Amino acid sequence: MDDGGPFREFYEASPDAVIVIDRNGHILFANSRVEALLGYLPRELVGKLHSVLMPVRYRDTHAGHIHKFMDNPAPRMMGVGLELVAIRKDGSEFRTEISLSPYHAPDGLVVIAAMRDREALHASETVLESENAALRDMLGQAQLDSAGLMAQAGIEATEHEAAQRLQRLLLEELHHRMKNMLATVVGITSQTLRTAETLEEGRLAISSRLVAMGRAQNLLLRASETGAYLADVISAAIEPFDNHEVRRFVVQNTLIEIGPGAILPLTMSLNELCTNAVKYGALSNETGRVNITSTVDETTQLFTLSWAETGGPPVQEPTRRSFGTRLLGGLATQLHGDVRVQYEPAGVVYKLDIPLALLRTLRAS
Repeated sequence: MDDGGPFREFYEASPDAVIVIDRNGHILFANSRVEALLGYLPRELVGKLHSVLMPVRYRDTHAGHIHKFMDNPAPRMMGVGLELVAIRKDGSEFRTEISLSPYHAPDGLVVIAAMRDREALHASETVLESENAALRDMLGQAQLDSAGLMAQAGIEATEHEAAQRLQRLLLEELHHRMKNMLATVVGITSQTLRTAETLEEGRLAISSRLVAMGRAQNLLLRASETGAYLADVISAAIEPFDNHEVRRFVVQNTLIEIGPGAILPLTMSLNELCTNAVKYGALSNETGRVNITSTVDETTQLFTLSWAETGGPPVQEPTRRSFGTRLLGGLATQLHGDVRVQYEPAGVVYKLDIPLALLRTLRAS
């Protein structure tokens, strides 16, 4: 798995440093962001024990965390409430956030760990807050409000510099998001064409997936101002596949607001399930139905999205794992979730578990 497997494009598009670890603690894969965060080239980490990234004084404790995770694999933030410290190649230490997600690979269970530098994570926010405070002080001293400044014909040099700084921040963010979006498009296109049996099949699959991305982006635009509700994400994803005269979907929704970073993976996951149901499952005939439920376990603080098909043709487990199936696993990884797909005789059953706190706070990459 040292090449990242079929999800290399998705791991490389992640804003985090991502490593994949086997049951024995050996690193199977590292994405390119580990170099900026940890100082290692990805190939330098492959084959090493994951403990090389932790200070010696914490290695026993960290190994215990991983063993506990393997015994009870479920998506989680590591060391909640604790100060986690990682070590770079040059020996310098930094505070980190680590989220762990299990993935059942063909060769066995692996752990996908996403790492962030906590200090760098909040640095840009701190700078922006300082700049905003300085602007507010300046306006107060001049006894002017922002509306009055905007109404003036001329702009003072300090305001002009502040506007330029804000413009740079916006352009950098736009550039970052465009790079991630293009990486995702490249991954979807290359993997779809690689597994499609005909050029037309590949064209239709790519078109469906990119249209789903477009619907997700529309929701993201609104989410940046008002947040997004799960019901809106589900509705936008299934709308192209529903029949307004005879409803094909029964949606039982939990009123919950989700983070911007969850919108695209959830939309793409539902699109894959819908596309598969149209080709082979409950939406391929006149009588099939799909039940979508979302629940929250208050005890475990775990969110579960369930998809169950009924009334379609008999279902059999495919003999080979298509890119769509692998894509569902990769999207669940982006959500730090655990996914299960069962091919019951009555229809496909899909369940996705995500820690509730992560679902609400996932940021758009």
